[in-house]
Amino acid sequence: MKTENKCMYRATLVAGLLLMLPCALSACGDDEIQRPAVTAPLMPDLGPEATEGTISLSQIETSTPFTAGTGANSYRIPSIVTAGDGSLLVFCEARHESWMDKSHTDIVVRRSTDNGQTWSEAVNLTASANGGGYAFMDPTPVVDSGTGKIFLFCCRWVKSDADATKNRAFRIVSTDNGKNWGAPEDVTEQVIRTGYFSSGFGPGSGIRISQGKYAGRLVFASRQYDGSSSTGVAVYSDDHGVTWKIGSEVLGGECQIAESGENRLTINIRKGADRYSATSKDGGQSWSSALKDAGLPSFTSGCHASVLGVGGNMVLYCGPKGGTQTSSNDNRSELMLYRSATSAEGWTRSQLLYELAAGYSDMTQLPDGRVAIVFEAGPEKGFTRQGGNRPAGWMRLDVLVLPKEVTDYGYWFE
Repeated sequence: MKTENKCMYRATLVAGLLLMLPCALSACGDDEIQRPAVTAPLMPDLGPEATEGTISLSQIETSTPFTAGTGANSYRIPSIVTAGDGSLLVFCEARHESWMDKSHTDIVVRRSTDNGQTWSEAVNLTASANGGGYAFMDPTPVVDSGTGKIFLFCCRWVKSDADATKNRAFRIVSTDNGKNWGAPEDVTEQVIRTGYFSSGFGPGSGIRISQGKYAGRLVFASRQYDGSSSTGVAVYSDDHGVTWKIGSEVLGGECQIAESGENRLTINIRKGADRYSATSKDGGQSWSSALKDAGLPSFTSGCHASVLGVGGNMVLYCGPKGGTQTSSNDNRSELMLYRSATSAEGWTRSQLLYELAAGYSDMTQLPDGRVAIVFEAGPEKGFTRQGGNRPAGWMRLDVLVLPKEVTDYGYWFE
């Protein structure tokens, strides 16, 4: 929040207290209008938004680290993080032989040391544990910027088998900001509750809490299956990833957690066509009841989307708006960016970033304050539905780097 807005808010608050003082010192009359009971949190008046300057779409930088048909049949389910040394890493599923879920799949990563302008060769992180019989899915990295460690969690499915009771949870660790990686290790007993099975992580990325009582805690989202249905939980560590604890349940669905203020987290959940959200005030140990967020896009079948805390109470949301499904293309299109200055309790700014096919996304903030978004992109209005005839390039993973002003209350797109 800008300094002048903070000052204006404080002055208004003090003036209000002074006006209330006479009533506080004497009995208020029976005929005085009484303030109604507060049933919902009141957000401060932050003053006019986006009055200091504008952002141009021409300021966005674009690169394409992965393209279907180059090295693998297709690449899906991306995540992006900023390592402790400032390098940028994009993870995704490399679906070797088919675009379909649970086909022969490994987790791969590419690294950039120039904020996404150029990318390293892809590194296969799960090949040593996969002879072709498994699908390693939902790459969900968590960066401990204080130690240089990156923890990459993923779920191993048996190839072409949708039975989640056969799944195992795996972790791969880098201790040098993503330059090198250890072997995949089965951590099912550490991060999945007894009597449950992993039905996926995130997707997207986890976070390291930056402020408040739980500063330094590592947190990521996990979907856990009891044999009949899945629920969401936060998995967290207070000892730099040596041990992990599991919080209480929240509404199940593909989801991501973001910091949304001091001692406050928000989780944003895909459920059917709609978006739901819940709040935690104890670092992910427990959640409020998940409620539908009518301020975010809703469309048939829905799609995973991402949320990112960018300081204070400011939160960004990125995901497709959706379009019209046809016989040849699905309805995932029009990548949108939304902004909330009130801890994700209301979205007051939005902007179309890409008008053609757009799917799963993830976000990270660069050391210089800019915001990087990775997302599934396509060359048509909606992704092709032509089954086995999907050509090379039908889907890309694009990275957009947005100016740092997108996180500034005084700026928005022109």
